[in-house]
Amino acid sequence: MSGKLPSTGDMVSAPGLPAGEGASPRASGVRAALDRTAWAVRRARLRAYWLTAPGKVMLLATALAVAIRLFTLTRPGYLTGITEYDDGVYLGAALRMTQGAMPYRDFAFVQPPGILLLMAPVALIAQLTTTVKALALARLLTALASAGCVPLAGNLVRYRGTVVTLVTCGVLAVYPDDIATAHTLMLEPWMNLCCLLAINAAFRRGRLARPGRLAWAGLALGFAGAIKFWAIAPAAVLLVLCLAVRGDGARMRRVRGYLPALAAGFLVPVAPFLASAPVTFLRSTITDQAARAGSSVPISIRLANLTGVIDILTTAGKVSLNAGVHSMFAGGASPDATESSSLGWLPFVATVGLIALVAVGYAWQSRRLSELEWLALVTAVLAIAAVLDYSAFFYHYADFPAPWLAITVGSAAGMLAGRRLLPTRVVVPAVAVTLLLVAGLQVRETYPMRQPTGEAMAHYIPKGTCVVTDEVSLTIASDRFADLPPGCPDIVDSLAATLVLSDGVSPQGGANQVPQVVATWREWLGKADYVWLSAAHGSKRRIPWTPALSDWFNAAFAKLGSYAPGTGQLYVRVAGH
Repeated sequence: MSGKLPSTGDMVSAPGLPAGEGASPRASGVRAALDRTAWAVRRARLRAYWLTAPGKVMLLATALAVAIRLFTLTRPGYLTGITEYDDGVYLGAALRMTQGAMPYRDFAFVQPPGILLLMAPVALIAQLTTTVKALALARLLTALASAGCVPLAGNLVRYRGTVVTLVTCGVLAVYPDDIATAHTLMLEPWMNLCCLLAINAAFRRGRLARPGRLAWAGLALGFAGAIKFWAIAPAAVLLVLCLAVRGDGARMRRVRGYLPALAAGFLVPVAPFLASAPVTFLRSTITDQAARAGSSVPISIRLANLTGVIDILTTAGKVSLNAGVHSMFAGGASPDATESSSLGWLPFVATVGLIALVAVGYAWQSRRLSELEWLALVTAVLAIAAVLDYSAFFYHYADFPAPWLAITVGSAAGMLAGRRLLPTRVVVPAVAVTLLLVAGLQVRETYPMRQPTGEAMAHYIPKGTCVVTDEVSLTIASDRFADLPPGCPDIVDSLAATLVLSDGVSPQGGANQVPQVVATWREWLGKADYVWLSAAHGSKRRIPWTPALSDWFNAAFAKLGSYAPGTGQLYVRVAGH
């Protein structure tokens, strides 16, 4: 005997073990003993995985990530209140889908349908309970999806040792825009989760895995693309690696395993929606998004989000360690979070420092980059380029490069650590203390945050009445979204509705100059019993207001209740109109 413990596969194929009901008691006892041995082997492997230094780092970093993200949801209003525009669109569209309406065909929707499939179970829960409880569940799940990316990233690099694992997991755990994005239902945490699941299947100890595992990677990356098209970046880089890495006939075997699965992972979830409204689907998700004109955002603000210095920058562009709710990190979810049109020199210095760290770390080594390191580096560059170049910018865009930046920075740090000037025994505690200080700063900035809920407004609106709003998060947070009476316009995404009507022209881009668009909005508003307009003039970014449309609206509707900064203004139809 070799003394090697049998694996699960060894046990299944072991000769001389009778199967079926006719097995003797002795044989059954042997099988039970082997089953206990298999369980013992699995437990030993789990202990060996988690109780090594990299495993402990992954556990602690994941716990830190979960704690910060869930702490945000403990702030008043953040679990069930009104914090975002997009979360209402995604949950509302999923709810309408479970009620029988088809996105793209029955109501406007400009994102791929993957998030609707993920949220379908949550939407079903909303029908059994309330939309408020469903919103809370969606936020909890998204926070966990974001935190789940930390051990997945760590698993990719743990073979490189403690320093690389610590930096990779730590950077992702405290990456400001990843935390801010995870506070509610957004696309990026779910896309990143699927991408990292795919890359874990595609690589083993930094090298490409066998074709069978690449097929699983293709399925996961295809579905990631069905959540957000930006997942095409890691999918394309992985395809190039499959073709570029040498092997005895392995290139085509890899491609045959990966490419059909990638196509299936995308097309299978997308096909029903594409078939129901092919022209509208393609125009809404591709051309309207590409042609969309957003507000101009300075490069310094984009770099501040990408490099993470929003932790120490105020909304006025000043450096401060005591900004509290006035930090860019705390105000990230607000469209008007940044008062300054420029943030000065710090974002550029941080960018140069980050580039220098990666360049020196990758140059100061005696081996070639692994395939995983190439994938992370190239994907990070592509993702950052997309964020910097796109016409519009929102804080959650910076979450797309987060895992790839973390892996790249972690790999570079690992190449620098262990040298005479940077011994590992100094680097590990220094990095750990820095991460804890950053996390403490984030908790301090998060602690005073609060958001309004929709409960105070709900009593103004009887259930079953027709409510038109430019932000369905308002009606979802007040449990006035689910019941849509006959004849009531089904507007889940008011901006998407304007884009679809105008062939991709937003209100900022001149949609109010298109008479058909304005006339359709007047017709929709004319069917409403109540109109709920969001705060901070949000409706001006989504509804093509004209002087004539505003005059008609002010004559046909009267204010109900008072305006509030978080909930906006509710209007009720005037009798006789």
